[in-house]
Amino acid sequence: MTMTFGRELSSRRTSGLIRAYAQENKIGLTSNLFPDILEDEIFSKMMRDPNFWISQELEEKIIFAISQSLDISGILYHLGTESLITNAYDLLPMDNSKVTLEELIHRIPILINRLTRTVSLNVEILNSKLAVFQFEYLHRYTEKWYDAIFFQGMLNGLAVLFELKEFNIQMTKTKLYGIHVTHKDLGPDIQFGADTNEYHFQWKDEPYQLSRSTLNKDDLSNRHKVMMVSKGEDTSEELSFVDVGEVVKKSRELAIENRDLEAAVEILKSFKYELEKKQLSIAKDLKLAKNIQKGLIPQIIPDWKGIQFWAAYSPMQEVSGDYYDYFPFQSDRLGIVVCDVSGHGVPAAFITALSKMLFTNYKYAKPSESFKHINRDLLDLVKQQGYTTCVYALIERDYRIVYSIAGHPRPILFRHKTGKAEIQEGEGTFLGMFPDGGDTYRDHSLQLEPGDKLFLYTDGITEAENDRGESFGEERLISLIEKTKDLSIQDSIESIINVHKEFTMGTDPMDDITLLGFQLSPRLPEFNHHKELADKHYKRKNFKDACDEYKKAHEILPRELITQLAYGKALANAGKYDEAILLLETYNRFKTNNYLSHAVLGFCYYKVSQFEKAELEWKKAHSLNDDNLSILFNLAKVYEKLGQRAKLKEMTDRMKRIEASFRHILPLEKKWESMLDE
Repeated sequence: MTMTFGRELSSRRTSGLIRAYAQENKIGLTSNLFPDILEDEIFSKMMRDPNFWISQELEEKIIFAISQSLDISGILYHLGTESLITNAYDLLPMDNSKVTLEELIHRIPILINRLTRTVSLNVEILNSKLAVFQFEYLHRYTEKWYDAIFFQGMLNGLAVLFELKEFNIQMTKTKLYGIHVTHKDLGPDIQFGADTNEYHFQWKDEPYQLSRSTLNKDDLSNRHKVMMVSKGEDTSEELSFVDVGEVVKKSRELAIENRDLEAAVEILKSFKYELEKKQLSIAKDLKLAKNIQKGLIPQIIPDWKGIQFWAAYSPMQEVSGDYYDYFPFQSDRLGIVVCDVSGHGVPAAFITALSKMLFTNYKYAKPSESFKHINRDLLDLVKQQGYTTCVYALIERDYRIVYSIAGHPRPILFRHKTGKAEIQEGEGTFLGMFPDGGDTYRDHSLQLEPGDKLFLYTDGITEAENDRGESFGEERLISLIEKTKDLSIQDSIESIINVHKEFTMGTDPMDDITLLGFQLSPRLPEFNHHKELADKHYKRKNFKDACDEYKKAHEILPRELITQLAYGKALANAGKYDEAILLLETYNRFKTNNYLSHAVLGFCYYKVSQFEKAELEWKKAHSLNDDNLSILFNLAKVYEKLGQRAKLKEMTDRMKRIEASFRHILPLEKKWESMLDE
């Protein structure tokens, strides 16, 4: 296609881009690379004649075509640098006298006129270290984003020639409303849509001076390409030579290296993006695993028959290999287990989940029997790819403790009468590692007295080190247990953990940490006294006095669930609904499957007109006892209050299916019919 163009620009910049494009795509320059844009003859002249001029329109078409497959911002920058370096010789005085950087800056407009007729340059030296360049486009021509980069590259050429070590070049203003490049060196605070195109060129060095040279390092025939850089006015002045050919060659090599570096950076960015996506996915999975494990490990163990529990648990990662739990054996025993799975993270968390299932399945009267079965099943499931250490204790009704050890730190018993703490006996091999491990497990026993405490823990406690490499150790742990003899089990555990944190301050955690303790309350006789009195008052429907006695018992053992529920019922019967709600909500966090607690809590919500919450609690109660007519009746009353006629009818129909003669059905049907009329 033949097109006619004006002549406003030197083709040097465009031919440089074409050469870079050909090199990048590994194609020759023997034929026209852009036949749809320009004629073969014009292409040939552009490539062989450095003084050939083309139109701004043609240059824009070629740049657009090249930029579709090549990031040209870095190339343009280095072409600008080369343009100044290769033309600077002609700007120097003919008599070989020296010029300063400031003097050469004032001559840059001459060079601009040799390269383009679309723009003029005004230069102002604000001080000995700062120059301002303002490029003004003639009224017939429009600003181009690629000019912004090319002109800044030219200013970089000044720094190269004068061997500046510290300098800064930034675009401060442009008429453009955006620059379609990713080049980072233009400037951080560019004013777009301004009335001019402005650059600031600032330097800190004492610049050398530049002059033409009649000398030549290598070849006299190339002396017109050599400039001499000097510093100083006396005979001891420093001299160096600038061979334009060598500088341009190095500049091009640098441009290629920069393009390769930018390509590598883009690849790294891509890898970084993919890595961040995977990390987000992993973080999401870990968060899910953490929440699942959080559901496996009890936040608080409720009081049991006068024994109070407390645990400190600190995983090293999102998910932990430490695990503790409790297992009620109907009403006469309670099992307590602390495990430490080999390794950390998700694999360890998987074995903790298996452990919970297995300990729930194997509730034998002897912990050693449970260990034998769990060891066998872990071997089958994990295939010796992981194991766990464990201490498992059964608490009897008479406060006798039967326990067994599987490769785990032995319990520490604190005797209230003597004020002394001692490590208990016991040994046995890991669970899930050796087929004959069942032969190593033995049962041991001890008797708890009021005030006695038993501590179960993982080796993350004792093996933790301070910043001097000293281990926390069993002796330090025993000493702290004895120092906290007068504290409750909760305060004792928290005090020990605070000391442990101070000891390891400034070091990274080496392992998961678990410390679980329980104590037979020294106030157990007092608790039993208040509990018996409260029960008697409740049976006589003397709810006020029952509340007073239950409150005293509850203060002694605040997490004893039987007393907590009885206290909540007494408060509800006494009309203290808000107090009952707080107490029963706490109870339901410990025990979610008690029909009565949800039924009473629903009643309390109903009495304070929180009908939606009453509905939710009574639905829970109904799910646990679905043929209870009173719960269905209560739900019907809620729907009556909420004006939900369809649900009211549904509850009425359910009651009729269970017992058609139920006396509350007829009034509800009449209410449903009246709502229909309304």
